[in-house]
This record gives sequence, C-alpha cells and structure tokens, in this order.
Amino acid sequence: MSISERARAKPQLCDQCQAKADRSLPQHKRLFGLVRAAHMHWPEASEFTPFSEEHLRKWLLCKAGHYTVKTLTLADMTTGAATALLETAFHAARAYSFVKGTAGQVHIFTPKSIAFDKLDHKAACKLFDEIGAVIECELGIKAEDLLRQTEAAA
Repeated sequence: MSISERARAKPQLCDQCQAKADRSLPQHKRLFGLVRAAHMHWPEASEFTPFSEEHLRKWLLCKAGHYTVKTLTLADMTTGAATALLETAFHAARAYSFVKGTAGQVHIFTPKSIAFDKLDHKAACKLFDEIGAVIECELGIKAEDLLRQTEAAA
C-alpha cells in the first residue's frame, strides 16, 4: 500500500479503548494524572512508601510487570565480593530500581521505558490498566473515581 493509500485508509481502532491504534498524548497524560492523584492519597500503611510521584510511577511500572530484572548470586562469594555486588544493587536502587533479596541472591528490578517509541498502543493500554488495578488495590478506590475526585477538588 502506498503512502497516499495509507493516509486515506480508515484508521484502525484499538479493541480495548476504541481510540486510534496509535499512542496518544491524552492516554499518556491520563497515566501521569492518575499517578499524581495516587501519590496525593497514598496510604501510610502501604508496603511501599514513595518519596515522589516519579518514584511511585517507577514502582507502579515494576508492580504491573513492566520491568527488567538482574539477579546477583551471593552464594560461595567472599565477603568483599558480596559487598561489592550489594553496593552495585543499592547504587541501582537509587536510580529508581528496586532490590529484593532471596536465599543467596539479590534481584534488581528496573522499570522499562514507556516512551512512545518503546511501547505500542495496545501494550500501553494493557500496562496502564494494570497500573490502575495496582492503584485501586492500594487505595481501595476505582482509578476513574480517584481521577474524578482529584479533578473536582482542583
């Protein structure tokens, strides 16, 4: 199909949100608005305490499964080598990565990018729905209701 034929063709719609099947700025802004609203109402009793909206967004990406993981095995290491690996893990944690330890291992979870060129529309819809579900679980309020209440209070 030529470029002019593609330009005249009816745009494909996303099965999930019925928007054009391209990433959109409103979709992106909605996520950031939802994270902002969640940060303002984040419960103190949560397993995670965000120190900024960005920190919360990165944690939500990981919690929703959008991450890479690096596993460091500490078994049979000298104290010095294990210390060096742990320093690497903690250095990564300051860059919005999250560290979890298991028997003899340290796992470093780093959120993947949600840049327009890194995540297609359908994957973004699915991921943003997962993030909304995490927020709903943590706050006990539907994502849409949280957005609506936050907008009404502004």
